[in-house]
Amino acid sequence: MSTVLATVAGVAVLGAIGLLPVLATVGLRWHAVALAPLAGAVAAGVAATASLTFGGSLMGWFLGIGALAAAAVCGLLVVRPDLGPRSGVSGAERRGLDRVAGIVGFVLVVVACVWSLRGLRTPTVGFDARALWVMRPGWFLHSHAQLLVDLRSHNLVLTQSSYPPLLSAAVAVAWQVTGVHTARLGVTVVSVLDACALAAAALAVVQLGRTAAARVARAWVPLAGGILTAVFLVVVAAGVTEPFLTNGYADPLWSLAAVGAVAFGLQLRTDASNQAAAVVLVLVAGLTKNEGYVTAAALVVLIAARSIGWSGVRSPSRRLVAPLVVAAGELVILAWWPLLMKAIHARGATSSFTTSQALFHRSDAVAHGFSPYLHVLVLALPLAVVGGLVLRDVRRRVGAGNDLWAWLALATGLVGVTSALVTGSGAIGPWLLSTAHRITEYPAVEGWWIVGVWAVVAMAGLADPRPSDLDAPVEPGDARPADADLVGAAR
Repeated sequence: MSTVLATVAGVAVLGAIGLLPVLATVGLRWHAVALAPLAGAVAAGVAATASLTFGGSLMGWFLGIGALAAAAVCGLLVVRPDLGPRSGVSGAERRGLDRVAGIVGFVLVVVACVWSLRGLRTPTVGFDARALWVMRPGWFLHSHAQLLVDLRSHNLVLTQSSYPPLLSAAVAVAWQVTGVHTARLGVTVVSVLDACALAAAALAVVQLGRTAAARVARAWVPLAGGILTAVFLVVVAAGVTEPFLTNGYADPLWSLAAVGAVAFGLQLRTDASNQAAAVVLVLVAGLTKNEGYVTAAALVVLIAARSIGWSGVRSPSRRLVAPLVVAAGELVILAWWPLLMKAIHARGATSSFTTSQALFHRSDAVAHGFSPYLHVLVLALPLAVVGGLVLRDVRRRVGAGNDLWAWLALATGLVGVTSALVTGSGAIGPWLLSTAHRITEYPAVEGWWIVGVWAVVAMAGLADPRPSDLDAPVEPGDARPADADLVGAAR
């Protein structure tokens, strides 16, 4: 089997496992197409953790989790058919234009994401990818006893055996399904997952434009603005994350997934569909790499805090309990692997810390090492200040979240990666030279997403918002033209 066919088969299996849960929670939205393989990758990561905890094969747990999720969804729809995936198509007079915008936005974002993977034409495998990310898939296909030996081995040069399992487990599923056990297949599968995370984050911007279009007089302005901004952001994000986007590294996947989680959970209006999309992306980020785990844990708290204030749920008890239950479930899944690594004394599960006398020197070195990769903040910060002063009412009325949520998410992610470098005991100079570009991908890309959201809000302001529509309350389950789905687009 060729690498191309093996990649398609592997990603298709991941997508098949994740499709039904995504459709049931996110709904029939265009970004559900990108989220399905990512949800399947989450299932693979959880399966690897369960396999190590309780025994049994990775594929057995993977298929079992998929079957259990499918049965739960079907059972819920039998008991509560009203909870099934809604298309979100309303009777608004502009729904035809909205559907066209949804199709065009999806196609252009997909084309841009495919173009961003053009680096795959050169069959390269990154150093960390070969030494870790596409080596561990073979471990996950071993017996339980051998997997324990692999993770505990102290004869390896690298110390990251305890890194979260999602990426390697997803590659292991592709290896097992296709019978092609090559590093090249691992790289291509990881790159497609990167593109899915990037597409989901970009489609959130398209959705913002469609939501804004439902509330302005000249709908085509924010519709076109959302599409063009999303395509622009895909190109920029590909530039920020190259060459790691196509050589098997884990950094682009967790970074782009975290950006998508911020977009759906903190930048778009709060509703059940957006919250479900954020859950998938948070789990992808947290189960991919240690830096992603720290950032994902912070995002869980921020998204829960914003959800508690959501006016769409009128019952105070439900408004408080539901976000806390979801957040607790996410944190349990995220914490399962690192706690397990400490319990089995896996290699790299413990860290050493520097002396207090070296903190200032290391902090200064990190600031200088990061600055070449965070120049977008020079644009984003003043733009956010001006936007907050001039477009605050427009942003609120078109359904976008307060910009401070996104900045808090950016800051927590930046603090997380900075603290690891500052408090670590490794030589700071070589460490920065080898990692600064990769570990600043999340704050850099998130900065561009903040700029992009303000651009869409500004275009909505230019389109003459109609206060009578803008101030209308958003009820639970309220269907707006911006939620046009796959079924509605085909009608």
